[in-house]
Amino acid sequence: MTVRALVTGASGFLGRALVPALLAVGESVVATGRKTCPFAPHPRLIWRQADLADPAAPLAGLLRGVDTIYHLSWSTIPADSNIAPSEDARINIVGSLRLLESVERGTSPRFIFASSGGTVYGRLVKAPAPEEHPLRPLSAYGVSKRSVETYLDLFASFGAIRPVSLRIGNLFGPGQETARLFGAVAHFSKRALAGVPIHMFGDGAVVRDYVYIDDAVEALVRAGHTEGISVALNIGSGKGHSLNDIVAVLQQHLAKQIMVEREPGRPFDVPVSVLDSAKARHELGWSARVSFEEGVARTLASMADAVT
Repeated sequence: MTVRALVTGASGFLGRALVPALLAVGESVVATGRKTCPFAPHPRLIWRQADLADPAAPLAGLLRGVDTIYHLSWSTIPADSNIAPSEDARINIVGSLRLLESVERGTSPRFIFASSGGTVYGRLVKAPAPEEHPLRPLSAYGVSKRSVETYLDLFASFGAIRPVSLRIGNLFGPGQETARLFGAVAHFSKRALAGVPIHMFGDGAVVRDYVYIDDAVEALVRAGHTEGISVALNIGSGKGHSLNDIVAVLQQHLAKQIMVEREPGRPFDVPVSVLDSAKARHELGWSARVSFEEGVARTLASMADAVT
């Protein structure tokens, strides 16, 4: 029997990588996003353009016959979520709730939520942070992610879904959007290739747990196919790299000087965010395979190929 999966936010960075991976393992996919379809036609792929937060958007049809839901849809980034927290909540929390409310009664689908390991914990009291670490987010983005995790627990208590929240570290890799100040590896790589200054907030010592896109997709697929696992799992490398480290790796690959313009640090940027993914290794058989250095090299190479 072919598994039928729904992928929300399928036009985003993670969604554009996940949908082909699900098709490759034989699943039928209903993909939805706010933009036009980014995928080539496929006999097992249905595209529906929709905004989950739009009260007029009919969601029940998207969920008909669905066995697994991959909820990736999210409209904000940490840098802009604090500007209008009410709008962040309206789009992301309410949109997620509309999706949950539209699940067919009695179906109890697997529900995989792309949460945020980089924001839900806030300032770490222990690094790498395990899933039991206190959740004290410093941005509306992190608060919204934490809120949706809590709603998943609530709906699970009704028997409506079978959820797992994957607290993913800082995603990076080929194909990541560079228009917004989100995704330091992609943003820095693009500017370094163009020979223009990199804008860096603070002194560059901020440390993050970078997860290559292919590794994150593997974690999502494994979570969708594995029962009896924890309701929250960290998806990270367990290793931290600073913004200065990104510049250093880029410098190794480019035969020209990289210019850096430093700007004041931002209050929502926690100094260190590194994840303990021991549970994911034990319960999913997953661990990060692509090293930080290799991932940066691949990202840089993909951008260089695109301009030649």
